[in-house]
Amino acid sequence: MSGLLILSRAIHFGSCLLLLAVYAVKLAVAPPAAGDGRGERRMAGACLALAAGSGFAWFWVAVAGMSGSSMLESLNPGLLRMVLTETAPGEVWAFRGGLAVPLGLLLCCARRGWSWWAGAALAAAITGSLAWLGHAGAGGDGPRGWMLAGDVAHLLAAGVWPAGLLPFALLLKGLMKAGALPAARAAARRFSAMSLVTVAVLALTGIMNAFFLVGSIHALVSSDYGRLLMLKVALFAVAIALGAWNLLVHKPRLETDLGALAAMARKVWIEVALGTAIVVVVGILGTLPPAGHP
Repeated sequence: MSGLLILSRAIHFGSCLLLLAVYAVKLAVAPPAAGDGRGERRMAGACLALAAGSGFAWFWVAVAGMSGSSMLESLNPGLLRMVLTETAPGEVWAFRGGLAVPLGLLLCCARRGWSWWAGAALAAAITGSLAWLGHAGAGGDGPRGWMLAGDVAHLLAAGVWPAGLLPFALLLKGLMKAGALPAARAAARRFSAMSLVTVAVLALTGIMNAFFLVGSIHALVSSDYGRLLMLKVALFAVAIALGAWNLLVHKPRLETDLGALAAMARKVWIEVALGTAIVVVVGILGTLPPAGHP
């Protein structure tokens, strides 16, 4: 059951982050004339469907664990309804499911510019509310408010970078294939500027969360949670190094060297792979007790 929990968590986190990333790249990076948004709507719709399916799997496994019943027995409608309406995690799941419905309707029916902003707000709420299903949401009094605030900021920033790397890479590929090189260069500059801000937020909130959940160097190196957290930080550092290379080496040459744009695009795909590995680590971390609370 733990394997299914890790898998469902990782897929759910990844799909929610990517859902927000599609909106962030569309609104803040893509040129205004970059098509009718059909491709972005399809990608957002696929992310929403994957989030719904993986979210139900996560909830199902959690219900089985709370009730001590088998996976088949925990599909009892009465039991599922009781968990949804009478437990704090269930209320969070119900709230998040309620947000997914209007977002799905927007993706299916709305085509005007305002729908992107409304969809972005809903996607941000769906992603940020994951904080209430993690260690911060399960905490007691005291720093819980700070932990939740840090988690929400961390999740929203992650929905821009590294999650935004995939829709950005696809955007860059499409613009280069269409020969829209000035638009591709402009998009690369906008994404780099946006990434600088989000990386700073990720670093600050990551330190804040580690302070509350780990507490000491000894706990960091002696617990499974701490060692996995160090792996996450290492992957994050490699991704930042690649991003810094793009920023410092390739970005200044974008206007004069077509090869710089192609080289940047290749490194973005490597960052996408690193971001995927980080999401898998996050899926595992949520199933372990924090290092500072054995």
